[in-house]
Amino acid sequence: MKEKPCEDHEYCIKVLNLIIDGEANEEEVSFFNSHIKECLQCSEYYSIEQTIREAIKKKLEKKEAPDDFIHALRIKVKESTRS
Repeated sequence: MKEKPCEDHEYCIKVLNLIIDGEANEEEVSFFNSHIKECLQCSEYYSIEQTIREAIKKKLEKKEAPDDFIHALRIKVKESTRS
């Protein structure tokens, strides 16, 4: 694995974000997966991003909105669509 700075780091970050967001095509995924096997800088960046995203997911909870809030919101939406 090369330890020198990545010559395509901006592109790699762009592709990584596409992958994480589920918007990368097969070619981009294939490129990135091959690239991180050879590039220490991008491999480390990928590991950090994964760790951050996993930590955020653990901290987030799915919370239900109170029934009275849902009811009031539905009423307001119906009222606003009648205008």
